[in-house]
Amino acid sequence: MLDIKEVLFDENVCLNLNATTKDEAISEMTKMLYRNQVIEDQKTFIKEIYERESEGITGIGDGIAIPHGRSKTVKKNVIAVGRTKTGILDWETFDNVPIKCIIMFAIRDVDMSQHIMLLSHVAELLLDKDVIEVLHTAQTSSEIVNVLRKDQ
Repeated sequence: MLDIKEVLFDENVCLNLNATTKDEAISEMTKMLYRNQVIEDQKTFIKEIYERESEGITGIGDGIAIPHGRSKTVKKNVIAVGRTKTGILDWETFDNVPIKCIIMFAIRDVDMSQHIMLLSHVAELLLDKDVIEVLHTAQTSSEIVNVLRKDQ
């Protein structure tokens, strides 16, 4: 089983995204992944993210979205986290709360089972209101990484 410690690192956490729209947030986080040599092609990765977005809502509630892309352009599996300065209103959600925290999965297209395990692990963590609170209020990327790595 893939350990979240193998895919979640401080350098892929941004606590002050400038994005005010869904498109800007996905683009800004994709640029971060490209800079950190996680993905080879930003355009392809964004296309994969939107293909997944077309299958269903990724705004899961409590101001959190979990977009994910499985793509051949992903060099190594990573979870990136971004937090906006202002809430994103144009992200489809189950509760109509503006998105402030984005947990983006970048998964190699050959790693389907790891994709499911990571999604499942993060979804389970997001049932905990204390975890959600940390995601929204953390002052450092390490706080975010530590709360998502808890229990592993």
